[in-house]
Amino acid sequence: MKQKILLLHERVKQDWRYLTLVAYVIVALLTLILHYLRPGEAGVLLDGFLSTLASIVATLVVTTFSFVFVALQLASVQFSPRIIRSFFEYDHFSRFFLWSFIACVGYLMGLQYFGLSDAALIYPKFGIVGAFYLILLVFPLFIHHVVDNINASSITQNIAKRTINEIEQLYETNGFQQNPSDKVLIINQESGYLDSIKYKKLFDVIPEGNRSKIVVKPHVGSFVLAGMPLLEVLIDNEEDRVFFEQNKQLIAAQFIISKFRSYEQDIPFGIRQLVDIAIKAISPAVNDPTTALNCIDYLGNIIQKAALSNTISKEAILLERKNIFIREFNFEQLVDLAFDQIYHWGKEDYIVVRHLIKTITNILTFVTDSSKLKVLLAEVEDMELSFLQEDYEKVRSECPFKKAEHRNSLREHLSDYYEMAIKRMEEIGKDDKKLVSIKKSYERNLAFILKNRE
Repeated sequence: MKQKILLLHERVKQDWRYLTLVAYVIVALLTLILHYLRPGEAGVLLDGFLSTLASIVATLVVTTFSFVFVALQLASVQFSPRIIRSFFEYDHFSRFFLWSFIACVGYLMGLQYFGLSDAALIYPKFGIVGAFYLILLVFPLFIHHVVDNINASSITQNIAKRTINEIEQLYETNGFQQNPSDKVLIINQESGYLDSIKYKKLFDVIPEGNRSKIVVKPHVGSFVLAGMPLLEVLIDNEEDRVFFEQNKQLIAAQFIISKFRSYEQDIPFGIRQLVDIAIKAISPAVNDPTTALNCIDYLGNIIQKAALSNTISKEAILLERKNIFIREFNFEQLVDLAFDQIYHWGKEDYIVVRHLIKTITNILTFVTDSSKLKVLLAEVEDMELSFLQEDYEKVRSECPFKKAEHRNSLREHLSDYYEMAIKRMEEIGKDDKKLVSIKKSYERNLAFILKNRE
């Protein structure tokens, strides 16, 4: 129901005719109700009330657009100067907001000028209701609209939509249809991010005793093109084929496509945001390493929780009862997403590298699974810190840290990491040949570091 309301809201916003019609109908109905319930006393003038409302509406529109232009100016510096033109030329809701507020001020002032402010008349009530409608409903919606539309995802989506519309108008488009004989494909109809899947409803839609294997192709948070399959059903019998062919739309409706990623069901999205903040913080333009370290701390918190959690979600376990298999991120992908890019952009800053090692060392304490332990060990190995286990004169050219103080600080944290890793491998990796081999290597590295500090 919520999704339908949002879709209706978006459709109304896309056309100024719908916007104007809906606004006038709502205001007219509310005005008639008010006029019926409170007819008003003849001879009582509402000039003061109308003047106050006119000044409030005028102040709101002036102040709002001042902030909007500042926000657009900042966005244009970050993205493109052409988005300011696009904001008004293609945005019906912004133009509706501006002209509605101006029209309301003009109407309220006109009532006073032409002497139509008597409380017994319906005209001032129409102006009062219209002003309150704009202030209490349209104004908050416009603020939300502006915040939404200067988002990078909205800007890119709007540009893509306008370009695709031009292609459709100028050229003939050939349809693309996948139709394998042994499968039924549930096709996506609109490009966007897979925001979420209604797992329980999908479970209810699929009949009990289903023997056909159902594979969900995209994972939550991925971008899905129109025409791509959402579900691939490997047909087991003709009865299943008939069911899936007849219920394609119903099944596709359980996949929510949006222009944004959201936190719902999308664990990597939160990680992605923290990584983006950290990368920007350590860039030369921002130079805010403290924020980057703060992000690393909370990324460690997330990975620690993932290390303690089952690798298969509760929804996946539920759906497998009806032979439905969904794609999910595994622990290795989450760890790579959390740390790889931060290390790539911060590998020449010893504080960033040191904090990554410290964070992974802290996570090791909570790992109880040998496969997850290997993932974390591999993450540190991928940092290629072998120059810390050699004499500096031998590795001078490849070592990014020229000060002995920095190298010793890193070695101290690396030795803590080796000690914790060895301890965890002794506790949970005794029977794993690969971990036994890594443990011997770590013991040699630890011995070298402890013996050869500069």
